[in-house]
Amino acid sequence: MSILSKINQKANSIALEYYERLPQTTTEKLKVYALLLLSIFNGILRLLNAKYRLRNCQVGKMVTVKGNLKVNARGKIIIGNNCKIWSHLGITQISAGPRATISIGQNTFINTGTIITARSLIQIGQNCQIANQVILMDNDFHGVDSRDVAPTKEAIIIGDNVWLATRVIVLKGVTIGDGCVIAAGAVVTKDIPPYSLAGGVPCKIIRNIQKQIP
Repeated sequence: MSILSKINQKANSIALEYYERLPQTTTEKLKVYALLLLSIFNGILRLLNAKYRLRNCQVGKMVTVKGNLKVNARGKIIIGNNCKIWSHLGITQISAGPRATISIGQNTFINTGTIITARSLIQIGQNCQIANQVILMDNDFHGVDSRDVAPTKEAIIIGDNVWLATRVIVLKGVTIGDGCVIAAGAVVTKDIPPYSLAGGVPCKIIRNIQKQIP
């Protein structure tokens, strides 16, 4: 798709959002193109914001950050091409402890208020949707019976094309397969097979999801 085609597509999208149709009058067209210019300007700011916020991370092309993202990169943080991370309505936190790795695949979107904390490995696949206030933690940080005993670290693996809905919590040692949808508020304590709709506390499989064939 050419740059001109992308600009026209974005302008049409703005018009549909504001008018639920394409602009008809000169005033409507001017407003749409003013909003388009503002959108492009904000996009440039988000690219620059990503460069600053993720300066200690390994970052791909066209990664954008909206808002005041908090990053602790004592370990390794890898973010793929075209990822979007929002942190404007609630603070998103990404923390990789010493010798830990957080890997986020290309085209993945992380919404506001999300917390990703790794002391071993958290791997998120491509084209994932991580909704508001999701929590991923590969370590309990202290024991239940004895708060002084350090718990084990167990990797979290999220496949491609996964949607974690609002306030999902994924605990250590969990693998979520490709194409899964995890319903809002679920607490995931065990592996979820690919192409499953799951939810609840603790999270259980509700039904299978039909695999989309390109």
